[in-house]
Amino acid sequence: MVMVTMFMVGGVFSLNAQIQDTVKSRGLGEIIITGQIGECTQKNSVLKVKVIDIKRINLQGAYNLPSLLANELNVRINYDPMMGNSISLQGISGQNIKVMIDGVPVIGREGGNIDLTQINLSSVERIEMVEGPMGVNYGSDAMGGVINIITKKAVKNHTRLSAGSYAESIGQYNFDIQASTGFKKFGIQTNFQRNFFEGFNNDNALRFKTWKPRTQYLADLNLSYFIKNGTIRLNNSFFDEKVSNKGEPNINSFEATALDEYYYTRRLGSSLFFDKKFGKNWNLNVVATYQSYRRIRRSITNDLFNRIEKLVEDAEMQDTNYFNLYMSRGILTNRGGVNKKLSYQIGYEINIDEVTGSKINNGNASIGDYGLFAGAEIKVNKQLVVRPAARIIYNTQFAAPIIPSLNIKYDFNTNWSARASYARGFRAPSLKELHLAFVDPQHNVLGNENLKAETGHNFQLAFTRSSKIYKNYNLTIEPMLFYNNINNMIDLVRLNTITVAAQYNNIANFENIGFNFNTGVFSNTVTLQLGYAFSARQNSILAQSNSNTYFYTNEFRVNSSYTFTKYEATISLFYKFNGAMQYYQYNLTDNSIVLGGMNQFDLLDITVNKYFIKRKLNVTLGSKNLLNTVNVNANLISGPHASNSNSALIAMGRTYFVSLKINLDFLTSNKGQDSLVN
Repeated sequence: MVMVTMFMVGGVFSLNAQIQDTVKSRGLGEIIITGQIGECTQKNSVLKVKVIDIKRINLQGAYNLPSLLANELNVRINYDPMMGNSISLQGISGQNIKVMIDGVPVIGREGGNIDLTQINLSSVERIEMVEGPMGVNYGSDAMGGVINIITKKAVKNHTRLSAGSYAESIGQYNFDIQASTGFKKFGIQTNFQRNFFEGFNNDNALRFKTWKPRTQYLADLNLSYFIKNGTIRLNNSFFDEKVSNKGEPNINSFEATALDEYYYTRRLGSSLFFDKKFGKNWNLNVVATYQSYRRIRRSITNDLFNRIEKLVEDAEMQDTNYFNLYMSRGILTNRGGVNKKLSYQIGYEINIDEVTGSKINNGNASIGDYGLFAGAEIKVNKQLVVRPAARIIYNTQFAAPIIPSLNIKYDFNTNWSARASYARGFRAPSLKELHLAFVDPQHNVLGNENLKAETGHNFQLAFTRSSKIYKNYNLTIEPMLFYNNINNMIDLVRLNTITVAAQYNNIANFENIGFNFNTGVFSNTVTLQLGYAFSARQNSILAQSNSNTYFYTNEFRVNSSYTFTKYEATISLFYKFNGAMQYYQYNLTDNSIVLGGMNQFDLLDITVNKYFIKRKLNVTLGSKNLLNTVNVNANLISGPHASNSNSALIAMGRTYFVSLKINLDFLTSNKGQDSLVN
């Protein structure tokens, strides 16, 4: 019998509905910031930006990033019970996807990926995604796209307190509390969250857990100083995680022992933001940040009879790595000059990465990346906007080309618009790819200081139609084509046929082409979204196989919700079909080219969201993975971290959850309302 328990305390002061109504009444729309030249709505943006707002996050009952993004087209989540979950966009993954929080990169990649389970959504306002190279705006590591997580901020003359909790039948229990207040000149916001997962296995009696137990602590402290037409903000963040990998007992007549591993991750960051408008058209935005990331691996021999733990003496079974990032980006924007037909911006970006650890050649390494970029939006006429841009890069270890991009938006009328874009990408190899020396009884993975940088090209063509079809019902239609080509893609290759030693090398050129079609019907009470995606991809490894030129895959999703206005309740359905995937890769065991891939699978969530006490209390109940997907047939080839497998883990089966939030907002003066939307 599945038991779901929940404990919830706290309160939030909120005028979110009033704020949103005020924004809509002024015709402002939703302001987006990722990659923009000045303030811009999603509809008017020259870039194709996907936005996931707080309403969608609450309706889906998502508490971390992978649980939310798994429903999106062109997005595949890679599930790892130990290392966490990573993402691919348009078939591009790993080091080529830049994950940011308020425009600041998240550091701490393991195996080239950011663990998305470490990014929680309790303090998130919305998520903005751009698919395709964003190297002009955000430099290296953005060749496949960017995910920008926009957090809640303290607002002048506004006080907010909140607390919430979440429980899921697999043993997931979360609690968070937030508080913020804004005065005439100063604002402060703080939040604290604890996430606990007790681990999961089909046989709960086993000590070993397939999905590893993890405990997370998160805290933020944001201090704001409100200046005329701007804000100075200091953001301090803290993240701490413990992942436990407890081994099976080894029992004989004399003792019972087990080999346990613990992984401790800590991420600290301080960022200073300066944003100010000058006159009617000028805006200056500067951010400077320092982030540190530490990951410790500890191997313990556990005497289960005497309850004594002893550190394994083999130094190769212990590991500590430190990463540091020093980053600054500044952008000066002029919007609406030359009779409001020309907007432009110039900027700089500095990134200095450092790594120290026992698995790094010579113990430490660093790399610097310095960029100058500029772009303009030219309103040729009422219908046509052209946006050229370019970035000049100086990398301390690699020669970098000039990175150009061109975006065009054409409005056929008020309902129909088209967007076309070209962007070039560049990614310098990471410090691990260059300098890793990971050698122990289970691993032999080496970096390569002779690697070449990856370069790529992306083309996109998208159309959008939005119109009223009946009374309060609106229809949107969004077809899109895309093409990606990446040269010198970096992957692991076996060094010889005698040992299993592997090294990073430039082995593949990657190419994929795809088509998306999204459509939706929206009203005050009904939402129905349908989406289909088709993509075909190949790489140079596939060309060596003498097989088909391309491999194909399909995706399909249905999102729907209905709101019972009288009862302030919404029932929602989120469905995603992930088609079968095939790909050729190197088998590091025998240095051969083999066919890998995984079968199709479906994910279905159903939720019910209800407000109580004049919208102060929000309760969400639901079932995730209603179709009970656990694993799918797959041919996963061996690598330096895992052996061959004929199945891929997707989820922990059907689960049930409950989430409670109390929302109370307080506006301290009549002037405060204007401050919320200006």
